[in-house]
Amino acid sequence: MKRFCLAFFVLFMSLSAQVKDPSKLESEDFLELCQKQLLGNCWLKMSGRMNVRATSGERQPHMKISCAAQLVPNKITFKATLNKTESFKVEHVFGKKHDTKVLENKLGKENGFSKVGIKPSDLSLSFMYWDYIKEYERDTLGVLRVKCRVLLLGNPDGSEFAKVWLSEKHLGPLKVQWFVDLKKGPKQELTFEDFAEKNKVWVPLEVKITNKKGDLQIKFEDIDAQFSAQIPENLYETEK
Repeated sequence: MKRFCLAFFVLFMSLSAQVKDPSKLESEDFLELCQKQLLGNCWLKMSGRMNVRATSGERQPHMKISCAAQLVPNKITFKATLNKTESFKVEHVFGKKHDTKVLENKLGKENGFSKVGIKPSDLSLSFMYWDYIKEYERDTLGVLRVKCRVLLLGNPDGSEFAKVWLSEKHLGPLKVQWFVDLKKGPKQELTFEDFAEKNKVWVPLEVKITNKKGDLQIKFEDIDAQFSAQIPENLYETEK
C-alpha cells in the first residue's frame, strides 16, 4: 500500500505537539504553522532516477536525478542535477520580503527539465512560502483518507498560483497543483507517494508529477540527511 509523504523535506513532530488541534486554527495561522514546520536547521541529499511516460504513451529513457538542500529559518538553498551534467542551484529567502537568487545555472535552452515540463524549483517547496489567497473546503486524500486543509497561494511575482493540500495532523504538503489561470485547469500536479526517515529527518522516496508533457515519476534510492546548522563540504557536489 502506498504511503503519503508527510513532507518533502522534514517533519518536526514537536511543533505539531505544541498545538492541540491545528485544524481549528485560522487559515493564515495554520499556513504559518506549516511553514515553520518545514524550515529548520537541517540538510539533505538524495539521488535516484526519473522515469517519464510522454502523453503519446511512449516511455522515454530514464534520467539520473540528484537533489541537495540546506534548510534554515527563512531560507532554502536547493540544487537539482540531471544526468550529472545539467544543474540548477537557487536560494529562496522568505519572511516579510521574498527574494530568489540563482546561484548556479548549467541548463541550456533545451534541457532535461524543460523536456519533461518542470522547473527545478518545483521540487524545492518554495511554493509553500507564496502569499496566502484563500482556503477551499477541506478534503481527504488516498486510501488512508488523510484529512487535509486546502489553501490557494500566489507567487509574489504574480506569475502563477499553487493549490496545496496540507495534512491537518502532520502539517506537511501532500499534493500541489500549479495554475497560471485559475479559470482553467492546473498546468501541473505533484503528489508525494512514499517517504523514509533518515536521522529523524523525513525525506521523499517517490514523487509523481503530471503535466501536458506526460507523467513523471521520481524514485530516490540513496538518501542522507541530518539536523544540523553545519553542512557537509560536498553537499552540493555531484558524484562523478
